[in-house]
Amino acid sequence: MDKNTLTGLALMALIWIGYALYSAPSEEELAAQEAARVAEQVRADSLAAATAAEKAVWAERQAEAAAPLDSAARAAVDAQTRMKFGPLAPAVVTAEATETVLKGGLLEVAFSSQGGLPIRATLRDGSTRYGSDEAISLWDPERSQMDLHFDLAAAGRVSASDLNFALVSATDTSAVLEARGDQGTALRWTHAIDGYELHSELSWIGLAGLASEQANLVWQAVGLANEKGLEWERQHSSIYFREADMGRDYLSDGREDEETVEGTLEWFAFKQNFFSALVALDGGFAPGAQLKSAPLEGDTTATMAYQAQVGVPLKFAAGNAASSFQFYFGPNEIDALNATELGEVDRIIDYGWWIFGWVNRNLILPLYNLLNHTIASAGLIILIITLVIKLVLSPITWKNFMSSAKMRVLKPEMDAINEQHKDDAMARQQAMMSLYRETGVNPLAGCLPALLQMPILYAMFRFFPANIDLRGKSFWWADDLGAYDSILDLPFSIPMYGAHVSGFTVLMAASTFFYMRLTMASQPQQPQQPGMPNMKVIQQIFPFMMLFFFNRYAAGLSLYYLTANVISIGQMYAIKAFFVDEEKIRAKIDAKKAQPKKKSSFQERLEQMQAEQQKRTKEIKQTRKGRK
Repeated sequence: MDKNTLTGLALMALIWIGYALYSAPSEEELAAQEAARVAEQVRADSLAAATAAEKAVWAERQAEAAAPLDSAARAAVDAQTRMKFGPLAPAVVTAEATETVLKGGLLEVAFSSQGGLPIRATLRDGSTRYGSDEAISLWDPERSQMDLHFDLAAAGRVSASDLNFALVSATDTSAVLEARGDQGTALRWTHAIDGYELHSELSWIGLAGLASEQANLVWQAVGLANEKGLEWERQHSSIYFREADMGRDYLSDGREDEETVEGTLEWFAFKQNFFSALVALDGGFAPGAQLKSAPLEGDTTATMAYQAQVGVPLKFAAGNAASSFQFYFGPNEIDALNATELGEVDRIIDYGWWIFGWVNRNLILPLYNLLNHTIASAGLIILIITLVIKLVLSPITWKNFMSSAKMRVLKPEMDAINEQHKDDAMARQQAMMSLYRETGVNPLAGCLPALLQMPILYAMFRFFPANIDLRGKSFWWADDLGAYDSILDLPFSIPMYGAHVSGFTVLMAASTFFYMRLTMASQPQQPQQPGMPNMKVIQQIFPFMMLFFFNRYAAGLSLYYLTANVISIGQMYAIKAFFVDEEKIRAKIDAKKAQPKKKSSFQERLEQMQAEQQKRTKEIKQTRKGRK
């Protein structure tokens, strides 16, 4: 260390010491700070004492709520409160809310004394948020609220949250909460947990002629981020619902959207990828239900903001009415959803529309469940399912490959035709069709088998990302087959790609590239038509595009496509090496050409029309040359 460095360090030390001495508090400032500390401690002690006193008063009021109101208690109700709440004025909230918690084997639900409605729902089935031991919560209780609004005659709009629902009785899985008014009036909630379901009945006692004939359930909820990929989870979150006499419908996934349901609403669900919070009403919600969802962009702890305002019809008899609600707070799993016995509720799981959804529900899902009973590894199940699918599709693959082999055998003749008629597209096409007729080769024979495979390919595209059984299941380096896998986390984010590199996606894209090269090599080269895409360029670009498209997709899906490509490549090599003899195919084609051909009347007319068209084309060309 040289002299200049030592001098610099010494000056820095002197400056720091001088600043410390300059900024040190004086004796008067120290005394003032001590006085402030003592005052704050006195204030905190006083607040704690006041809080304890308030809790004691609240407990006393709860005990009094179960007893009938005498004339003195009724007279004590504030006149302004009575004007606003009518006979329910004695039940108006006057103290801090308390919670009642019910715990079933699969579900825990908390209720507030202010309104008696669920304020928190937590799963007890072992499901946890990604990367933690925290149990799944169906919504953020700090930013969510469920309330019931109704009108009272000569009083006005009343909310259930304005009323105190005292605990009347409770067990581990059931509770009765009551807001008792005078004149024999009351609102009573009866809650009971059964599996993932919560059955809640609201009794309107003595309110006939006082309460409006329709109440409104207003539910605002914010979904918490529970999965590995927030953006993926947000893109698969929305409000699903079913209108009476209509099919299951939904708002746009991952985007802001709203809907006013014209008919009776049977049920609606705040869906969040693998979990849903659903509510149904016995008899259905009134027409005009309003549903709205919007993504919470920029919020890394939440996915979507949900909002629903639905009408609850009230039918009074003998002075009373009852509203029976059915809630479902649980996973998007077919058996659990179907246990609710609600129409099309299993279609909250979006396995695809039309034939694609049918294939997934009736073929792929039963196969997956069968394997799941005996095989513990979800990744191994995917490999077996892929193998089974490829074996089932083997006849189609064989047909496709044989069509390509016949076209390869005809390549010399096709090249000669292309060279002979390189300047006349119509003549070239006529010569090609004549060649196909003579040899009995159908150039479209390979197209139909490829089309038959499309429902399976697209069905898998919908199945694996929607299957909750893959959630949290690891395979090789992927820690969650229901989310993306990452072999490299980037220190920056690439637009449309992300900030990670998915290993299965890279392998899938590479296998797609080699599979496309083999497929293109097995087919005869066709002349480039004007305006048509260059297949060689597509062959180079398509796998690269897949890197961007699938990087954020579920690892289980990329694993399936990777396995399918590897099996397809193996099938091509095996068929070519052991089952296809191009010399025999050539011999069959030559024998077909040697057979006399009997033309149908349609073929004769078609050839005559083509000849006339060709003659007119030549005449037009000659006329143009003469003018020049």
